[in-house]
Amino acid sequence: MALPLVAIVGRPNVGKSTLFNRITRSRSAVVHEDSGVTRDRHVRPAEWSGRHFTLADTGGIVPYEEGERFEKEITEVALATIEMADEVVMVVDVGSGITSYDEALARQLRKLDKPVLLVVNKADKDGDIPQSAEFFRLGLGEPYPVSALHGRGVGDLLDAVIAGLGEGTPPPESDLRIALVGRPNVGKSSLLNTLTGQPRSLVSEVPGTTRDAVDSRLRWQGHDLLLVDTAGIRRRFKHHKGIEYFSVLRSIQAIERCEVAILLLDATEGIVAQDARVAGEIHDAAKGVVIAVNKWDAIEKDTMTFQHFVRRIHDELAFLRYAPVVSISATERTRAPKVLELAWKVGQERKKTVETSRLNDILETAKRRNPPPMYNRGTGKIYYATQTGTAPPTFTLFVNRAAYFPRHYLRYLNNRIRDAVGFSGTRIRIVLREKERTQS
Repeated sequence: MALPLVAIVGRPNVGKSTLFNRITRSRSAVVHEDSGVTRDRHVRPAEWSGRHFTLADTGGIVPYEEGERFEKEITEVALATIEMADEVVMVVDVGSGITSYDEALARQLRKLDKPVLLVVNKADKDGDIPQSAEFFRLGLGEPYPVSALHGRGVGDLLDAVIAGLGEGTPPPESDLRIALVGRPNVGKSSLLNTLTGQPRSLVSEVPGTTRDAVDSRLRWQGHDLLLVDTAGIRRRFKHHKGIEYFSVLRSIQAIERCEVAILLLDATEGIVAQDARVAGEIHDAAKGVVIAVNKWDAIEKDTMTFQHFVRRIHDELAFLRYAPVVSISATERTRAPKVLELAWKVGQERKKTVETSRLNDILETAKRRNPPPMYNRGTGKIYYATQTGTAPPTFTLFVNRAAYFPRHYLRYLNNRIRDAVGFSGTRIRIVLREKERTQS
């Protein structure tokens, strides 16, 4: 049985994300003094008194006819989350009193056939608590005065949350964690929506629409996959402060906790410096990688177009030559399922092991064809090697002196191992260990 879903909703800037972070004991949702910061549904597991549930943070709900261009789309994503939820927590601001936005949302929530809890946030002082009685007028039952910032009253709220939920069990561990990454506006959210068949992420032509990472579970060919749609990664020097800084940090964290990253490129724009930066983050983290060239339907093509694009990728992202490449159109669903097939294959490649005898045969053949060169006033000797890790595949070479092995020769050995064994889509690590020398 899946964990019950609890959705936190409300108008902008009432403290939904602060409450989300408090309950999940994290700082995973973007919190900022500007209203409307949270744009996507953000989901994390939560626990209280031994009861497990899933908590979803949502963007601020605003009537369509008012406000900025995103508000209709933000509201639709939030309302879709409400429909999926087993329980809803509506947050209001004690200092603002009841607004027309609060009244409009409360009218919708009163129609639901599911538990709804009303939270009066920012009740930081004793004098704020009596003011929460005003919110009885919303018709959602007894208000719960809390201070999400300081934790006041949150325990009583959580007691009420779990009382309204059915029994749940923690979700099973995913068989593969996949992050969708890339610079802004390459189609990450469109691909997520296509793969899951649901509008889980806000999609817009405006770059940088996705600010938070969004986790989605997907059952695929008998396997449980966890898909993470991430905020577009911008140049580091532009965003040291504010919302964009934290969004960039979140994207890098998503790469760190995934097993395979889908790097999306834009076929209409080619490869730019920001693509190389995202690719570098994946490579440095030693994650599996699949390169998906999106918007393939939007360019003129002939029989050699794809090969030329792959050659360009190999030239400009040479350190990711081991990554499989697929052309897709997320909006047209062209070859989108192929992305999951390749990601699964890469996930399996990362777990491969090589018998020690075979590994040493591969290296012996490589040494005969191209012996270690003279370097740093010495010549390297490899005594033997063994695989010492997976995900990524890691090989330890016992040598006379590590300083005698130049980088280009280690790259040569890396390529010979890859030629013989495969390891498609995953970085290979070679560790040099100097064999202890006996003293006479």
